[in-house]
Amino acid sequence: MSNDILFSKSHEVFMSLFVLLPAYNEQESIRPLFKKFQILQQISNMEIRLILVDDGSSDATAQTALEESQSLGILLKLVQHPKNAGLGQAIKTGFTTFLEVSKESDFLAAMDCDNTQPPELLIKMYDTMIAGSYDIAIASRYRKGSKVIGLSTFRQIMSYGASWLFRIAARVPGVRDYTCGYRLYNRTFLSKLDMYYGDNLFTESGFACMIDLLLKAKVLKPKIVEIPMVLRYDQKPTASKMKIIKTITRTLKLLFKNLLSTGQITNLGQTFNEQETTRIPLKMGNRSK
Repeated sequence: MSNDILFSKSHEVFMSLFVLLPAYNEQESIRPLFKKFQILQQISNMEIRLILVDDGSSDATAQTALEESQSLGILLKLVQHPKNAGLGQAIKTGFTTFLEVSKESDFLAAMDCDNTQPPELLIKMYDTMIAGSYDIAIASRYRKGSKVIGLSTFRQIMSYGASWLFRIAARVPGVRDYTCGYRLYNRTFLSKLDMYYGDNLFTESGFACMIDLLLKAKVLKPKIVEIPMVLRYDQKPTASKMKIIKTITRTLKLLFKNLLSTGQITNLGQTFNEQETTRIPLKMGNRSK
């Protein structure tokens, strides 16, 4: 069966919330994570469409995702890389797929596929974006009410240090958590990023791609909000795939590159005719608060 069939539905929907899941050997995470999406769909009455990018997994990540999506009644678009290309390429593939299959009024969430980040937080992220006309919402570890469970002290120090470095030397208004990949994007803003950067939007292959994306987005002066998140590394069934030394090196290079940048910016108002971002509310029905 073609996985594209799973991405169609008979009834018309006003807008959709797409969720990008870059995955590399996440077979064990799929079942508990997809179950959370099923529950989210029920309590929020959102129409959720998953885009899972299987980045050359050697386990049964793809097959498990197909089976679980069918079993739980979750819409899924599966895209497979023939070999592992890195997080940056997986995010790029997911963004490209989203822009191809979505409508102007849709939203894209990007999050880890390892069951450490709570899908139910998307309700608050979306509501906050709509209420404040934001372009990006970030699930943050550095806002009041946030918490990190099960992450090593070294990793926490590394992340916290990166947060302060970028806040001081490469500040993006509204951002404290530069490295977290759990974000919600307005489609119109992603279209602007794609138009402005083209193939140069994603040039980092590893985990530093999330910082790079924020620094590039800064040029378009996005309105960004952060929502406190409880990060549950104690629910992660497999070891982290982050190459720590490489990530630190790439992160520092991005920082220095930003400091040395001339910051030349084209006339964005003329480029985009200063169009307002289209925001059409989700059909929430009788959503439980």
